[in-house]
Amino acid sequence: MDNRIDHIDDLIGKYLAGEAAADEAARLENWLGQDPSNRRYFEQFQTIFARAATVKQWQQFDTDAAWTRLRSTLKTPARTVPLTPPETNRRTLGIVWRVAASIIVVLGIGLWIYQSNTPSQVNAVKVVADQKLITDTLPDGSDVVLNKATTLAYVYDKKTKVHEVKLKGEAYFNIHHNGDEKFVIDAGDVFIRDIGTSFNVRAYPESDLVEVMVEEGEVIFYRSETSDDSSLYLRAGGKGVYNKKTKTFTVEDPEPNTLSYKTKFFTFSGQTLETIVETLNKVYDKKITVSKAIKKCPLTVSFNDESIEEITQVIAETLGLTVTEANGRIVLEGESCR
Repeated sequence: MDNRIDHIDDLIGKYLAGEAAADEAARLENWLGQDPSNRRYFEQFQTIFARAATVKQWQQFDTDAAWTRLRSTLKTPARTVPLTPPETNRRTLGIVWRVAASIIVVLGIGLWIYQSNTPSQVNAVKVVADQKLITDTLPDGSDVVLNKATTLAYVYDKKTKVHEVKLKGEAYFNIHHNGDEKFVIDAGDVFIRDIGTSFNVRAYPESDLVEVMVEEGEVIFYRSETSDDSSLYLRAGGKGVYNKKTKTFTVEDPEPNTLSYKTKFFTFSGQTLETIVETLNKVYDKKITVSKAIKKCPLTVSFNDESIEEITQVIAETLGLTVTEANGRIVLEGESCR
């Protein structure tokens, strides 16, 4: 390449960088009008600049791995071009400019290869609560409490900006929000999308019902993003139920003891002893059994984080029952209700 072309390379570089004087810009415009090939030559450099400008967020990545993948896609080996100080002459400056442009393109290709081979889903976490309650914090900062026999799988998708949880069992969520990102719970047949909330989801695979109770904020309870089926918009204090068999949503009054597995606070108002014991047995490890004669005895009482032994003593004294232990279980017996 002769000195005139080297000079044009230098002039194009200054023009695209915004450093060309008025007379230099005029000379370049004149050169562009002389031949269509000159215009194409200029546009090649302009494209390189445009692509480089679009890279606004530089990421840390494994350059060695990126280069290895890049080399495997090249048909010819890369050439090494020796560089000398740019102030030596205009010819050297032109070489430096072309090499620098090539480096930008190669780096862009390397970054593209790295990003193409990097999974969009990150921060995958699985939490399993088998025989006891588990309290944990998800990678996005949201707090979660898992009831017994519950499995939770969390993942974040960087492309869609969606935090997704697959839930089997029962869990309480206190969501930590971050801009326009979504938090969605996949409960098998249905989904729950958070809109600034604390809420409870009960979705055991063996049950025909999926239940959502909102403590604070709002949620959308729906079948799918693209379905025309009905869905529920639930606010604080609301409860929604989805029936897997009938594929229908209903709104119900929330039970007072929905969160008792988490808070250990119970309140019963005129409920039968049989119902009370069923509720307690879902929370405590040591189980209670009652004799047939007293199952229908009504009781109004509240408990706040007492042990199961203390609770059964209160029940026994209130109803005039006897308390014994047999085979690791607490037995309540009596002839009749007072």
